[in-house]
Amino acid sequence: PVFSSDIPARFQAIGEELCSGRYDLVSLQEVWSQDVYEKLVYQVQDVLPYHHYFYRHVKLSNVLHGWHGSGLCVFSRYPIIGSHQHRFTLNGFPHTPHHPDWYGGKMVGLCQVRHPGAEINIYVTHTHTEYNHENDKDKAHRVLQAFELSQFIRHTGQSADVNILAGDLNNQPFELGLKIIESNTGMDDGWLTAEHKNAEDSGLTWNLDDNNYTCYPDYPPCRYDYVLYKGSARCRVRCVHCETTMHKVPGKPFNYSDHEGVVAHLELEKVTGQTRGEAWKAIQILEEKIGSAASSRLFYTAALLLCLLLMLLTTWLPLHHLVTSLLHLLLGLLIGWSFWMGAVVTEMERRGCLATKSGMEVLLNASPKKSI
Repeated sequence: PVFSSDIPARFQAIGEELCSGRYDLVSLQEVWSQDVYEKLVYQVQDVLPYHHYFYRHVKLSNVLHGWHGSGLCVFSRYPIIGSHQHRFTLNGFPHTPHHPDWYGGKMVGLCQVRHPGAEINIYVTHTHTEYNHENDKDKAHRVLQAFELSQFIRHTGQSADVNILAGDLNNQPFELGLKIIESNTGMDDGWLTAEHKNAEDSGLTWNLDDNNYTCYPDYPPCRYDYVLYKGSARCRVRCVHCETTMHKVPGKPFNYSDHEGVVAHLELEKVTGQTRGEAWKAIQILEEKIGSAASSRLFYTAALLLCLLLMLLTTWLPLHHLVTSLLHLLLGLLIGWSFWMGAVVTEMERRGCLATKSGMEVLLNASPKKSI
């Protein structure tokens, strides 16, 4: 929210909206005050008991850079089991305090959420603002942030079932920054892919005429705020509904924020059938190999005994001593090879297959608990 005297009332209204029970995961930006964040935590604790605030790591070299925190936080209905963050390499300039991105220490934050049906990575960010569309002196910084954001998601999201990016990207759908993010992460735009949308909803989230904080009359309304998502081979995701939300505060003359909120209803479908079928095929192959270990040992034992018998026979046969010596050398090598294969290699193979089979069975037995 923009800085104004009604900030406490607006955050109180935001907390009341979050208490409605309508939301499972919430991404907020520009929560600069620790006191405001703690009040929100207390206010929504019954419906969104899990939360995380992304603090700036203060170093001697950048005491002022991001000195008041990132403003980013996440609230969740489900347990947050991990978090990580990355501050963008470039964040504007310190000599332009009227463009305070440098002082905000813009970054991307990640919360790993344990949903009953999937492991979810939710990313929250607030990228560099575009202050002049015709003469964007910060364009290189904004492109850099888009690429670093997409790389962060690529490298941290591979183990998750579902990846969700929710935040103020300060890029319109046709701009290079958003195209970089979508192409490099493979994420889909919830607004564009939603199966249902309100006909009267434009999807625009900033600088709207009916927002009392609009202060750029010569700048067109924009869609800057997004919910992007991506499933995986383990979990399909579809956006059932997407809309802008939290416009005017009920009963008040002001809006919740200078930006409209975005809410997306995502449905998750765990992909278990094909994976389980392939796993059972793998187990069957391993079981066949384990079962063949006994016959392999029997073969090598027979080969060993046969070589011993031949060695005894060649000892009594009237052969030249050089021929006998060569036969004994060859048979001795075959005896050693048969012992090594039967007693060591076959057993190592059997135990390796047993260990792999046991690990697969543990995963298969656990997977029904994750079904949605």
